[in-house]
Amino acid sequence: SGSPRRFEVKPMSSVLSAADVDRLRRYATRRPAQSREAAEAEVQAETERIWRERETAELRRDPTFAQIPRFHLKRSHAPRTSAHRGGGGGGARASAASSADDQRRALEEGVGKLARRRLREHMLSLMLEPAELDECWRLLRAHASPPASPLDERIDYAGFCRVADAMPARLGRHFFGAEHFLRFPNDPWGRVSIVHYFCWLRSKTAILRTRIEFSIYDHSTDGTLGERELEQWVSDLLPQLPALRELREEFFPFYKVTAVRKFFFFLDPRRRGRISLQKMLSSPIMHELLELRRGDLGQEELRQNWFSLEYAEMLYSDYLELDADQNGMLSVGELMRFRGGAPPGGGLTAPFVQRVFQECHTYRTKSDDGVAQSELDYKSYLDFVLAHSYKGTPEALTYFFKLLDLRRAGRLLGLDLAYFFRAVLEKFDELGEEPNCLVADVQDEIFDMVKPADPRYITLQDLINCRVGDTIVGMLTDAHAFYQHDRREELMPHDGEGAGEG
Repeated sequence: SGSPRRFEVKPMSSVLSAADVDRLRRYATRRPAQSREAAEAEVQAETERIWRERETAELRRDPTFAQIPRFHLKRSHAPRTSAHRGGGGGGARASAASSADDQRRALEEGVGKLARRRLREHMLSLMLEPAELDECWRLLRAHASPPASPLDERIDYAGFCRVADAMPARLGRHFFGAEHFLRFPNDPWGRVSIVHYFCWLRSKTAILRTRIEFSIYDHSTDGTLGERELEQWVSDLLPQLPALRELREEFFPFYKVTAVRKFFFFLDPRRRGRISLQKMLSSPIMHELLELRRGDLGQEELRQNWFSLEYAEMLYSDYLELDADQNGMLSVGELMRFRGGAPPGGGLTAPFVQRVFQECHTYRTKSDDGVAQSELDYKSYLDFVLAHSYKGTPEALTYFFKLLDLRRAGRLLGLDLAYFFRAVLEKFDELGEEPNCLVADVQDEIFDMVKPADPRYITLQDLINCRVGDTIVGMLTDAHAFYQHDRREELMPHDGEGAGEG
């Protein structure tokens, strides 16, 4: 209510003096009507002339201004036309300035390419070749220190130094220094485990190799990879993974999306579209992917590995099964059938699934009867699956908290909990189960489980810190998850159950 706010243009006395502003105004008003581009060019030229006059005056007052280096600002010389200078010689000067700028940019690009090449060469020099790794293993065992133990060979610092002297000199500083020996726990004889050290050495070499590979795909040279760059890296990595040798060509695009999505879900929490190379190299997700380089992985290990062909095909098969109309995307009704490990029929509630479509990236399509609706694509579905598969992680809890936070206030009130749990009770009725609880009781139970810093509401950090965030998310979104929590004592096996009578 009241009169609208009025905004005044404040004088920029710290930038232009009042006299300069008046001159600009007089200059603008006395010119005949002209196009917007021409007027902008003339104003720019006049502003630059004023700045040059001020710089000249400052230099006359104190010549040392010209000697002050500019560390943080680059001088930008925009190409100027003859209209900017107002004379025939202006075009020649603008052309010369433009040529100088082009040369400077070319020089900067050349220096950048040379620096990146030198960095790759340096990292390549630190890599141990397979033959060098074999030789290092042989030397470590040959210089093992007493007392000997065939199951746990160890080496003291003197033997470690003899191994360092026998290895190529380029490796000593980076792998065989005193700080590397002290990385590992010493026993009473001052020895370290040969196996532990060698595993570290091999892992360090593998990380270096991967870092060098990443530098080839880092086109922006900022130490990050975008989605397409990471997909290209995965494509080039496939021939090195024996576990994926049976990957069919028609499934290849879906496999790339599946593999890359896990990296972005966990390592790009702010959804900027780029992942730090340092985060990738230190992430267990990278280790999980590179595990497929082993040719001796068992079937159980492959079934548990997100990047295995078996797991990727299972994910895509589930997606196709949910896609009842076979249009390549999932509607609210189709996602409602998501089981997530629960019994057939699924236990997700309608309000929760609707929140997925409100907060996640969707596409507008038309149903068979011509009604417009929002649908999820395969990438958004994979985010949903990742959140359910790793429900207790901070990244998954962040995903769910965004869906539960109806008011986008960064906190969950008792009303929010009651809203979602009422839908769980309605789901129980659909499934023909008796909940045997009240909304208020469950609401109090959740606050007792979380123990929030402020007893009036629950924040994301409270949900992460309580260490039962996955259970709470299940209680509010999935009837099957709440059933398992509510009947946990009945479902728990009892001591002596199934044993025969004595």
